[in-house]
Amino acid sequence: MRISLIATLSALLLSGCGGGASVSEHQCMAGDWQTLGYRDGVNGQRSTALLAHQDACGEHGIVPDRHGYMLGWKEGVREFCEPHNGFVVGERGQAYYNVCPEDLRGDFLAAFQQGRTLHQARAAVASVDRAIRQTTQHLEAVKEDIVATTAAQFSGTLLPAERLELLARTKQLAEEQGRLEEELVDLEIEYVQREHDLDALTQSLAAVTY
Repeated sequence: MRISLIATLSALLLSGCGGGASVSEHQCMAGDWQTLGYRDGVNGQRSTALLAHQDACGEHGIVPDRHGYMLGWKEGVREFCEPHNGFVVGERGQAYYNVCPEDLRGDFLAAFQQGRTLHQARAAVASVDRAIRQTTQHLEAVKEDIVATTAAQFSGTLLPAERLELLARTKQLAEEQGRLEEELVDLEIEYVQREHDLDALTQSLAAVTY
């Protein structure tokens, strides 16, 4: 329930930032600074976000209520700093701005780091997978070039110098093919290891509850 609330408020935060302003004219006019503070806090934003709101509302001649904002922000931050949310934030690869109060910081950071470790493990698998696909595409292109340069050598209109150039190019492509095939083998071995590490980490985290 609380995580869904945080996700909803995140969407509101993004919509409120449209056009470069941290809050809309309507929000400035409404003057519900406690709710705005809560919104920023529950999204893990620093309380200095109020300065951006102050600039936005200053264009409309409105001064924020700092006391009300801080009341809401402190309440929101305490929800943000729950360990389960810390894990979610880390798992998504989101930033943490050191906003948690001392009594919640330790548990939050421990969960955040676990989530971040999982995020990094997934990213490592995805990175190797991209490298495999890119190398495979490169290898296929090189093979096609080898076929083309080999076929071109049989043209009856070639000059001796042109034939030698094609032979050298074909040899160069063959060497590149060999290099890419070796690289692909190494990448596939690395992919298996990365996936194994991810599976082991996922299983170890499955028993963790917040």
